[in-house]
Amino acid sequence: MLKKLVALGALSAALVAVPATSASADDNYAGGPLPTETIIEVQSDGPGKPVTLFVSATANFPTPPEGDIAVELLPAGSAARTARAVAAAPLLSTTVHFVDEPVAIAGPSLPEGRYLVTAEFTPDDPNQFLPSDASLVFRLAEDGDTDDGEDLPNSGGPNMMWLLLGGGLLAAGAGGVTYGRRREDATV
Repeated sequence: MLKKLVALGALSAALVAVPATSASADDNYAGGPLPTETIIEVQSDGPGKPVTLFVSATANFPTPPEGDIAVELLPAGSAARTARAVAAAPLLSTTVHFVDEPVAIAGPSLPEGRYLVTAEFTPDDPNQFLPSDASLVFRLAEDGDTDDGEDLPNSGGPNMMWLLLGGGLLAAGAGGVTYGRRREDATV
């Protein structure tokens, strides 16, 4: 009986720790504009060769969003030089219209070094899709490396509070099961 009371107490404590909230639809389901993601890819055969930039946009929707993507290619370096490069004149500046497939943009021949590509997506239908932007830093080197790996995807993830609460509930449940299955010593 004591085991059952302890398990019930642990379950009650776990339920009290969960804040009571009402369920509501996310803004995206309530008819608001959907968020978009701008995607940039760079293809190059090395320093001194022309680069090709591929830009596109995506959304969590059956058909991809359509709209204009403004693209700029700038020289980059350290953080201080990158800030100056953004203020400097771009090596390439163009706007393309995105419909379904990634748009290829023929860029200039670039010497060895680091470069910054920025892209801003403006949807044709702002009532259905939100604008987005992206940036990518890449490096051209003799060894053929074209990416510094600085552009990590935003994988999202749950709010930290819910993660900790779920872990606490899991630990409380495992402790309750372990305690409930423990053998009592026969003291007769």
